[in-house]
Amino acid sequence: MTLALDISARGKKLSITKLREAARHLFVTQGYDRTRPQDIARLAGLANGTFYIHFKDKRDAFLDFAAEAQNTLISEFRARLSGIEGRDNRWKIIFEVMEEFAERHPGVLEAAFMDPLMIAPQDEDAWRVYDRIGHFVVTSIQESREELSTDYDLEMIGHAICGLLRHAMIFATRKGKGREKMVKDLICLLEKGLYKATPE
Repeated sequence: MTLALDISARGKKLSITKLREAARHLFVTQGYDRTRPQDIARLAGLANGTFYIHFKDKRDAFLDFAAEAQNTLISEFRARLSGIEGRDNRWKIIFEVMEEFAERHPGVLEAAFMDPLMIAPQDEDAWRVYDRIGHFVVTSIQESREELSTDYDLEMIGHAICGLLRHAMIFATRKGKGREKMVKDLICLLEKGLYKATPE
């Protein structure tokens, strides 16, 4: 009985892994509207019914894809930021990790961080997915323990920084600007706008 349960658990884990990989590929390459549950199951090499064992519908599968992408990115942030002191160094790592992630996983950032709200605007889970990276940036600001120059709404600032970085990355890639220059300019902008000047 225990062996049968173990095999069943392993089978479910394998099938959800295959479905997630297939969903990720299709959502990124085809977009949400053109992807169907049966397409995901077919690409995963599974029966259509297996899709519904793990997901209620396509929207549920998409929100799972977005959450998984964010889990990966946040794990990379935490690993690289561990033990790093100094706000300049922390900002540099945050920007570099996000840009490296975008390069390794083309299209994933756009799909996973922007589309949830267009797809499920009334779904609280979609808003939680949307808020996570902004909240992570807020946590990083707070962990730097530096005094801010004014009484900012940090959640708003966290989201603004995510948008700023996203558009800067698009522009830098399109115009062939170097990563180092982009990161340096963004850090300079944040330093001047967020923090109190250090007395000389």
